[in-house]
Amino acid sequence: MPQELFGRSEESKIITELLASARAGAGAVALMEGIIGTGKTSLLRWAEDTAREQGMVVLSATASPTEQRFSLGVVHQLLGTLPETADGWERAFASSARGDGRPAESDYPLLAELCAAVGRAARRTPILLTVDSVQHADRTSLLWLGFLSRRLDNLPVVLLATKRCGEPASDQHLLVEFMEGVRPDRHIHLHDLSPSAASDLAAALCGHDHASVDALVADTGGNPYLLTEQIRTVPAGSGGPLSAGPGHAHPHAPDALAGRAAADPPDERMRLQAVKERILCMLRRLDPHCLEVARAASILGSPLDPAILADLCGVPTEDACRSLSRLTESGLLCRHDMTFRHPLLAGLLYQDIPCAERAELHRLAARYMWRRNAPREDVAAHLLRSHRLDEPWMTRLLLDAAQDMVGRDPAGARRLIEKAVLHGVPDELAARAEGLRIQALTALDLPASARALSAHAAGQLGSEDRLQEALRLSDILLRLDELSCAREVLEDAREEIGVLDVSAEARLRERLTEIRLHEGTYRPGGDEGEDRLERVLLLRTAAGDSAPAVRRIADRFLAVPRAPYGSPTWYHALLALLWAGDADKARRHMDTEVRLARAEGTVTRIAEALAVRGLVQLHRGQLADAEDDARQALDLLTRIAAAAYHAGALARSVLIDVALEKDDIAAAGALLDEAPPLPGEQPVTWWRLHLLHSAGRALGRLGQAQRGLAMIAHCEEELVRRGIVNPAVLPWRSTRSALLLAQRNMAAARRVAREETDLARRWGAPFALGRALVAQAAASSGQEALQLADQALEILEPAPTPLLFAHALYEAGRAHRQIAKVRRTRELLHRANELGISLGADGLVEAVQRELRYAGGRPDPRKDSPESLLTPAERQVSELAAGGMSNRDIAHLLKVSLRNVESHLTHSYRKLRISGRHELAKHFPPEEKEPAAAPVLLYQPRTAPAPHARARSALTARHQLRTG
Repeated sequence: MPQELFGRSEESKIITELLASARAGAGAVALMEGIIGTGKTSLLRWAEDTAREQGMVVLSATASPTEQRFSLGVVHQLLGTLPETADGWERAFASSARGDGRPAESDYPLLAELCAAVGRAARRTPILLTVDSVQHADRTSLLWLGFLSRRLDNLPVVLLATKRCGEPASDQHLLVEFMEGVRPDRHIHLHDLSPSAASDLAAALCGHDHASVDALVADTGGNPYLLTEQIRTVPAGSGGPLSAGPGHAHPHAPDALAGRAAADPPDERMRLQAVKERILCMLRRLDPHCLEVARAASILGSPLDPAILADLCGVPTEDACRSLSRLTESGLLCRHDMTFRHPLLAGLLYQDIPCAERAELHRLAARYMWRRNAPREDVAAHLLRSHRLDEPWMTRLLLDAAQDMVGRDPAGARRLIEKAVLHGVPDELAARAEGLRIQALTALDLPASARALSAHAAGQLGSEDRLQEALRLSDILLRLDELSCAREVLEDAREEIGVLDVSAEARLRERLTEIRLHEGTYRPGGDEGEDRLERVLLLRTAAGDSAPAVRRIADRFLAVPRAPYGSPTWYHALLALLWAGDADKARRHMDTEVRLARAEGTVTRIAEALAVRGLVQLHRGQLADAEDDARQALDLLTRIAAAAYHAGALARSVLIDVALEKDDIAAAGALLDEAPPLPGEQPVTWWRLHLLHSAGRALGRLGQAQRGLAMIAHCEEELVRRGIVNPAVLPWRSTRSALLLAQRNMAAARRVAREETDLARRWGAPFALGRALVAQAAASSGQEALQLADQALEILEPAPTPLLFAHALYEAGRAHRQIAKVRRTRELLHRANELGISLGADGLVEAVQRELRYAGGRPDPRKDSPESLLTPAERQVSELAAGGMSNRDIAHLLKVSLRNVESHLTHSYRKLRISGRHELAKHFPPEEKEPAAAPVLLYQPRTAPAPHARARSALTARHQLRTG
């Protein structure tokens, strides 16, 4: 323990006051009580050092259970060195012992003489008497301590004792009598340290990083002794001495059980050996059955059932309950849920059980819990650690538990399945076990699940099962961009099964259509049973014919139940709606799909939904939201080894486009290096087309315009092969125009941009036409550029496309500067600057500010973030609303009208490009409280936290709000 004491300021203050009172002539008695390891002895030694510094005499004793049979042993430790008692010890011992050696009742004159000796010594110099572990004091010493405590009022003596909770005393009645003589305000109850104090102690003791310190604190429950001993055995930077063993996680958890080796390494067993031996000794003293019950509790985990615990220990239930009571009194178990207060101790007890015995106890625990209808997962956790599954119900229960948890914990389900297979699965359960294993693999390793499912589908299956397995396998192969293999699987299944019913044929046809759309071989009208409305939707969208008509058809499809959420038809309609110009409605549908996908729990569906929503957010100009969705999708796909395929290409495309808008060219280049957009000999799938287009844009910004044009040529070739001329799907012509401009080929750039504009006018969607006009204006000059930019502004201003509108403002500003309309130029560029800042489009902002300086203007240096665009009054109201206050409460606090508050919030939403107060927290996160000063000495008071900054500054905005 370091010299500084942490988290004990109140206790040290009480001790300091007692010492001051004794020096003034008024003695007192105090008792420090706590569970093992709470720092009672350390605080006692601190009191002794403090007393010596103040000139007091310190007499100390430590009681031990091994010395309880020696009468007056503690008293002799205390007074043996006093000159006043040196001559009387032989008579005292003789009068306190019988002839048979057993202790006798001490008489009053002996007790009085010893107290008088203390009084004579204290009149010369004030005395501090300390007794550690008073519960172990012998009966005669305990009697004398109580006798003395009742006679200290007029003596300059302080009696300070410590007591460990839960341990039996030599004489419980005398101990209670001694404790009753302690004033309530001097009965100090020590508890484990608070998280902040424990973190301060850990940081003072070692050089671990914050994550390691937090893990140590959680492992020890804030117990000072356990924390100190653990840090002594942990090298700096490691996760903890038992990070791979039972001490770091409850042994009953499936992941903790499966993650450990069959036997802990020797160095793991030797760590904290002293702590373990101390705990074992204490358990043996508490109760005859406490050690067995504590070990069984470390096996069972929580919740603890006394009946199961008694069966596991082989003791009567009454004895088990009594032992549990002892364990709670001693502080090893929590009273409210009977779990171990300190996970480290649970791990040490678990580790102390021999491996073979541990496995057998797990098997018995599983049997007893199964007989009492315990939850399947709790029983399965014990079966997982058993060395043998010798009863028929065990394998079946493992599979049932795996089926329950495969959606939310596929790794845990896979371990249960492998355990069942290892010990032998009956023939009637073999197919089920393999199906569950493949389902778990789908959420863990998509390529491995494809191999496993291929082997499983090659077995003897019925017609319905064969079709189901073929559909599952084709879906996985589709998401791995193995399109030809996926098509072959479906075609083979159709040949093997023969005649299918209407429903099965529809499912098969839908999956084949999806595969052909991704590989570019789909031709509308090729299938007799094809949905006519869907065919019209795909044809019109590809041909770029009448966006309003496509929007109406898409709305019909998206209305449930014509096309279920997440189905291929639903996504076709969703993308058609997006390309037709209704990005807001597309975003609302995608929000619903993301919620449904998360509820279902299928990783591939969640990832695809997030990636497509990222694309929708990109169309809406919400760069932060688009990046967040795409990053989540890519992380999910990386976890299942599928980030390079299918929706992973779309997620990367969105991330590249966002990085370009944010002027983060390095991030865009890194994304290209991670996964090259061209897959070699494999066909260019639908989502990879988006990655090709984004890669072309990125290469242009990286100064590799020629490589960018090659990428765009691949896009053009693929889109022509698919029969897609609609510029709303992929604006490759606009991108080619920008790349040609980088090569100073003005004529070719203008020609390509004009072609896209003509096609966009035929399509009729504002977003597509505005984007084409902006690209054509960038490739033009003079009055032509001015006319094109003004047309784009007129089309885009009412549309919910702020990012594209900001680009149109920039092009319009450039066009006006070229014809020397300075005032209008500055007006347009200032609007583009503020809009770009609000969206986080740093690349556009840099270009706008450069153009603004060319026009003789000056961008406001104070406006460098979306929040800085707000007036002081708008910012103040937004901060209070983000903190959870209602409009009425804000108006009452700031003494303004409700309408004024609503107006300021409306302006804030518009400037921040958000839809409501629920999104304010992104821009105004809650402020963290100022941390309290780290405690140094126990008696140093903590500083009070500063008042909330928002509330403190609220009143300063009243005048601004009233005049705003």
